[in-house]
Amino acid sequence: MLHLAWPLLWLLVVLKLGLFLLLLAASLHLLRLGLWSLRQPAPAALPPLLATSDALPHITVQLPMYNEQAVAARAITAACALDWPRLSIDVLDDSTDDTRQLIDRLVAERKKQGVDIRVLRRADRRGYKAGNLAHGLSQLAPDCAYVAIFDADFVPPADFLRRLMPVLLGDKKAAFVQSRWAYLNESNNLLTRLQALILDGLMLVEQAYLDANALPLQWNGTSGIFRMQALREAGGWLGDSQTASVLTEDLDVSYRAHLRGYRGRHVASVAVPSELPAQMSSFRVQQQRWVGGGVQVLRSLVGKMTREGLHLRSVVTLLAHLTRHARQPYLALSLLWLPLVVLGQTPASQTVVPVESSRAQSLERVAQLALAAISLRAGLLLFVFAVAVYYCAARRQAGRSLLQAALLSPLLIPLSMGLSWPLSAALLRGLVESPARSEFQRTPKAGDASDSIRPDSSLGTGIRPARRLGQALSPLVEVALGLLYLALAGVVLFRAQLQTGIALIGCIALGLLWVGLGSLRRPAL
Repeated sequence: MLHLAWPLLWLLVVLKLGLFLLLLAASLHLLRLGLWSLRQPAPAALPPLLATSDALPHITVQLPMYNEQAVAARAITAACALDWPRLSIDVLDDSTDDTRQLIDRLVAERKKQGVDIRVLRRADRRGYKAGNLAHGLSQLAPDCAYVAIFDADFVPPADFLRRLMPVLLGDKKAAFVQSRWAYLNESNNLLTRLQALILDGLMLVEQAYLDANALPLQWNGTSGIFRMQALREAGGWLGDSQTASVLTEDLDVSYRAHLRGYRGRHVASVAVPSELPAQMSSFRVQQQRWVGGGVQVLRSLVGKMTREGLHLRSVVTLLAHLTRHARQPYLALSLLWLPLVVLGQTPASQTVVPVESSRAQSLERVAQLALAAISLRAGLLLFVFAVAVYYCAARRQAGRSLLQAALLSPLLIPLSMGLSWPLSAALLRGLVESPARSEFQRTPKAGDASDSIRPDSSLGTGIRPARRLGQALSPLVEVALGLLYLALAGVVLFRAQLQTGIALIGCIALGLLWVGLGSLRRPAL
């Protein structure tokens, strides 16, 4: 038994209870959405818009690119194959490598074939993707009422516009309509399979629920169509700043549009194939960008939410989404105090408070009893069950294997624990760092090549040395912690505490080693 002073024991009681309540709240949320989805029919395919009249609105397809040599040809080919009578295509090229020449050649070939396509470039890369999109908007034809946006790794089907445009044409308060994502490289490895599972849950369960209940819906940044009037009223891609953007301009603009009285629409029956990050280092940076950007959006919009007189349910939905990553620092902190909980636990039969004991001894014994009574094992088992229900519901909506979802979903728990430290760091940076100082690292699209991460700076300066050093050291710290947790698991086994600690300790060790070792495989920046 590990003897600790009673104040520390009571602190551990509070922390352990907090983690249990966090698991309980997450479980109930996932079960609610999963059970809702299980009661819904599979998404029905929308009939395509058959009219070919010139009375249909003018749509411009925008393809933002930055050094996308591996996928530029595929993206341009897919855009040119889209079926719409009044269609323009703008390749928004910020490339600084040989991709520029490749794009110029591809666009010239398509122009000869009669396609209305052009390349737009700007003097510098200020504002990153949001700045690129804003520059593209400034060059639109006056009669362009809608813009469709596809990242370079997305391959829309030819009937994409005809299937989604009826939603916008029939709902004047819809700022945008978007499809769900499919995956070109899902079978690449275990990480890509898990990412596909996560995204299916987001787009086939959560976003389907938000759309069905007319609740605030985030724009996913690609594979959708935006109404120009709503985009202008929301302040465009750069918002109030007009010079710098938050790291997640898609989330920012969709919620700004909601504050102006618009809503987003989601069509789960249309899927656009895309490419998933195949390496942990790529996935890690992508998740950090999303977490940091979400915090920046929260900072910029929280005051506006109260001033705009939104319905309470909408405010709760917005805040719940924007604060969902507030759990990350708590998860990271749990990696430090959970060993004390496990080593300090004693059987409940040994925690009877003797009448003659001193006050300090009584408090210590009661704390030990409370530690034994709070069952993290039960909370973890409930969470595993809720996760399985949620992602099985998503795969049911997609018409895919439920068995695979049930087998893969428990692995999301060690993955979440392993990512808690880097995501906590991203969250804290998002809280204190202004968007103008945020450095955008994008995940390059690999095509048939190996995945990688490159610095992405509008001023060409790359990543600041301090952050580069932190990115190099963080995986090493995670590996070291993972090894320590393996040793702790051995201690737990030796003490025969199979029910009180081995599952949780092993889960943490697996997650830290998985994320840490995977992140060490980083190409030179």
